[in-house]
Amino acid sequence: MEIKRIVLAFICSLLLGCNKSETSTQKEINQFIDNKKLDHVSIQKLNNSEYYIFSSPYIYIYQSSSDYIKSTGLIKEEVVIGGLKKGSIGLIINNVKVLRDAKTYTVKIDGKTREYDYGGEKYLIIKDYRIWNPTAQLKITFLNDENQKIFESDY
Repeated sequence: MEIKRIVLAFICSLLLGCNKSETSTQKEINQFIDNKKLDHVSIQKLNNSEYYIFSSPYIYIYQSSSDYIKSTGLIKEEVVIGGLKKGSIGLIINNVKVLRDAKTYTVKIDGKTREYDYGGEKYLIIKDYRIWNPTAQLKITFLNDENQKIFESDY
């Protein structure tokens, strides 16, 4: 019976510690946003230790207040493309036609195209292991439900 209590107490403390870490990270991100005086911010989780912080025309890849990458996005037809990292790139989509009509998007790298569903997200992280920093050399195309091109950009 005593062993069960010890195990239960250990599990509870472990769970509370994980929750505290998440809260601590959120506090640090909020403090980073305040320190950088960022407006109109969206925070998207890339993985367990990295976040995309979108604040047009900047896209940050954040690990900590001292370990982050800031990029000024390429703006084309009200779509900001930036935040390039091996395996991912960020987009801020302000193009009303893309937001309203796009159903899929394609990513073309090295002559090979992959298609993904698009749900009208304003802030989008494209994850594809073929994306490589510092020169991704990719083409992003948004298509409507009739496979007509709405937006296309080389990066």
